[in-house]
Amino acid sequence: MTKTLLITNDYPPRPGGIQSYLETYLAHLDPEDVAVLASTFRGRDSIEYDDSRPYLVERVPTEMLLPTPDLAKRARRLASDFGASTVWFGAAAPLAAMAPVLREGPVTRIVASTHGHEVGWSMLPGSRQVLRMIGESTDAVTYVSEYTRRRVAAAFGPHARLVHQPGGVDTDRFRPDPVRRRSIRERYGVADREVIVCLSRLVPRKGQDALIRSLPEIARRVPGAVLVVVGGGPYRRTLEGLARRHGVSDRVIFTGRIRADEIVDHHRMADVFAMPCRTRGGGLDVEGLGIVYLEASACGVPVVAGRSGGAPETVLDGTTGLLVDGTSTGEIVDAVAGLLSDRPRASSMGVRGRTWVLDSWRWEDLARDMRRVLSGD
Repeated sequence: MTKTLLITNDYPPRPGGIQSYLETYLAHLDPEDVAVLASTFRGRDSIEYDDSRPYLVERVPTEMLLPTPDLAKRARRLASDFGASTVWFGAAAPLAAMAPVLREGPVTRIVASTHGHEVGWSMLPGSRQVLRMIGESTDAVTYVSEYTRRRVAAAFGPHARLVHQPGGVDTDRFRPDPVRRRSIRERYGVADREVIVCLSRLVPRKGQDALIRSLPEIARRVPGAVLVVVGGGPYRRTLEGLARRHGVSDRVIFTGRIRADEIVDHHRMADVFAMPCRTRGGGLDVEGLGIVYLEASACGVPVVAGRSGGAPETVLDGTTGLLVDGTSTGEIVDAVAGLLSDRPRASSMGVRGRTWVLDSWRWEDLARDMRRVLSGD
């Protein structure tokens, strides 16, 4: 593979989905062929993280990189010193606005990745002009879902080369494990209950509130049902109040933030994984893809997802899980309670879900595609 310089604000140890996306792709590339130019997040944390990487990382002493002449000069110098022929912008907007001035020295190819937030940019006139310029000055613009492609394609313009490059799943890590499943269910005191898990940041778009509103009727149909809300965020207090008002506080467990190495076990504890996401803000706040559904499927768990953004692309409706209107408690109740009360159907969906992830969403296969995108093969 040709040598590549990744330029990004979205880089560990800063948390987030884009950060995980980039980190995992980098882990599947030859460390001799990649270098990173990134912003700084919590200085000492960044130093410790960078020291553990097998590839070169250079930090700019600021929490936010902007497409300025100084940054472009620094990027050109690093690309030249490293011998990079490809520059990869981890998030297209706004840093890929520097693309035209980076085609100097060894750089002959520029790739920019999109993740969903560009949908919001595409709805604002001034920002659309930036996206159009990026589309015209890069060799490839990657997108994570067909939904995001449809929403941003016009903004990037007719000359943009759009390439599907979603995130994937580590199927060796995310896999069923009956012993670990039993252990974590005992830890939360739900060993003999019908467990619904929602694992995500606690924000309105994810639909934790809709699950809580649906829980009284789910519990009427499935008396042992309990909801485990995994994740942290300022929305937690609102959700706790909602559970009290609906009389289901004794059926909702808030775990708070968990460590990254605990995510798999929290998926395994579920009988059903449900995140009935919905679109908000007139389309500005939307699920770009929804890797969390695929991680649940890889663990052999049936999923319930909202028909919002790219989320439906992660579920084979009726095969690996069910799609619902995230604003409809009736649909959520029918889907979740239906799966909890029909174990053979739920088990079959879980098995087929893992098979689908193994066939279509393995990082190893997606990384092979990314290497071709970066090299221009």
